[in-house]
Amino acid sequence: MNQEEIKILYNDLWDDSKFTPQQRGYKFEKLIEAKLENEKLEPRASYKPKGEQVDGSFFWEGQTYLLEAKWVKDKLPASSIYAFKGKLDGKFHTTSGIFLAVNGYNEDVEDALKFGKSLNILLFDKNDISLIFNNEASFLDVLRFKLREAGDTGSLNVPYKLKQKVQSISDSQTIKFINLSAFKKKYNKQTASEDLLIFVEGQKDVQLIDSLLKPLGSDFYLSYKIVVLEGSRNIRQLPALLNLYAKYHQTKALIVFVDEDEFSFQFKSIIENVTDQIENSSIPVETKFLFLNENFKRKLLPDVDIPQSHSEHFTHSQIYNDLYNFIRNITEEYYDPEIDIPLEALNGTMSRAHWDFEKSEISFDEDIGYDTIINNIEDLIDYLNQSVVSAMDGSMPLMWLKEQNYLDYDTEAREFLHQYYIDDLEKLKWDINAL
Repeated sequence: MNQEEIKILYNDLWDDSKFTPQQRGYKFEKLIEAKLENEKLEPRASYKPKGEQVDGSFFWEGQTYLLEAKWVKDKLPASSIYAFKGKLDGKFHTTSGIFLAVNGYNEDVEDALKFGKSLNILLFDKNDISLIFNNEASFLDVLRFKLREAGDTGSLNVPYKLKQKVQSISDSQTIKFINLSAFKKKYNKQTASEDLLIFVEGQKDVQLIDSLLKPLGSDFYLSYKIVVLEGSRNIRQLPALLNLYAKYHQTKALIVFVDEDEFSFQFKSIIENVTDQIENSSIPVETKFLFLNENFKRKLLPDVDIPQSHSEHFTHSQIYNDLYNFIRNITEEYYDPEIDIPLEALNGTMSRAHWDFEKSEISFDEDIGYDTIINNIEDLIDYLNQSVVSAMDGSMPLMWLKEQNYLDYDTEAREFLHQYYIDDLEKLKWDINAL
């Protein structure tokens, strides 16, 4: 059969009126043999050694691969794979297995195969099989991909289409910033790329997590992307996804938010396995799983406006503290004085501000015995600029200071005020258009 004939027959096999289950299984084996023959992989047809049945084999790059194929209605349990693994264990060390299950596997299959055993089986399901037999990807392309991911991460059932999802995430322009003003300066010197990949279960959670990150803005300047998992079942794909994503970006850390009602002993085991895989992969990434309960999520609803100065009702929660500490630990090794010192100076100066909305003015306590009183935007920006310049003069090395023509943080001050104090400035009835 040529490629087009293989495609036609494969799609015909889905018609229950044309084939019995036995006929479908036999035809599927023949399709596999034809596909391997077309790709010059030296296939051998189904054979039956003493006491065991093998659906075929092929030889590639000095390695023999035994095949087992199942086209059955239900997802396959681990016991079905164990039987195939038993056939491999007595073979030469260059022998591996490929299991093809059109309707997939039970959720515990991959974990069961890894538990205390050598990994020598790759799992193919409908995601891969449909691509192969519809001529959207060659069998060898999928095999190379799965071998690489299994070698890098230990994942046995990484769908080939994950490559496209990873590229889609990379191409997305929805990079967000915990501190935008600092990043605008930072990215004048380097290519913008997200520091954090944040995964949520569904699209409705994206705005909730943005709300949770908002109070972090005055303390950190990380960039992030929020990616929708489309269900907690896809958590198992994260090790391979991160490994593939390293082709496009160097991500500092991974945060995964899942609903608390998902928590169970089995789910805890999945998280532990995924975390171990990521930590032991070829490109390890700091990883944190956080559980959101319904009461906490209601506090983060996007239609509830939580000003920066009034977010204490959830910033004292355990989940917020866990998130804060995790991000703080990440940023400690990425300290950049050219960004951090101005940010600290802006935060420190504004923390001394006394707001008088009735008089439309801000006052600052000074060590010289009297207060500085400011009653317009431009004077406030000039005051903040002088504070940052003074902080840089007192903190940066003399050699660095000599290399600067002059220090000016007017833009940073404007962006800082616009991001964190726009609501309060409006209450003063100042001309905020000047920002």
